[in-house]
Amino acid sequence: MRKELIISVVLLAGTIGLYCSLSLMEDPRAATFPRVVIVIMGVLSVALLLQSVMFRQKKDRPPLQNTSVSEKRDQDNAASGKRFPFGQVFLCFALIVIYFAVMEWLGFYLSAFLFFVAATFVLGRKELTLRIGGVRVGIAFIFTAVLFVLFNKLLVVQTPKGIFF
Repeated sequence: MRKELIISVVLLAGTIGLYCSLSLMEDPRAATFPRVVIVIMGVLSVALLLQSVMFRQKKDRPPLQNTSVSEKRDQDNAASGKRFPFGQVFLCFALIVIYFAVMEWLGFYLSAFLFFVAATFVLGRKELTLRIGGVRVGIAFIFTAVLFVLFNKLLVVQTPKGIFF
């Protein structure tokens, strides 16, 4: 209860700080999307604060065992010897670092496309076929096109151009 209260207060304070920082933006149209996201964050922070204050968990009841499907699956995975995929986590972290490093050079959209393709291949390499690979590249292209329309046409946000644009 105490941890949830502290977290909700910190989130609410951060949300207020972010909302106040929007007044520093020069173009008010560019602040529209961040303002919407920050207001949603604020509403969720207030909901978490109210939940932590009004709905206190009872400490005297013992927790139930194997009450959900995920707990059963975790228990089965532990029994079968499956381990956490640290290799995939470190590889994804390396991809993120590379993505940020080449974004200024390649541009936002090309580096985002390459990052999406690489990340989907890293995270789903077990069931990879030529058809699935083509679908993943197509989805990455569509997602990058949606980002282009959203950022350049609707929100008028400047993105790193890179050497190709």
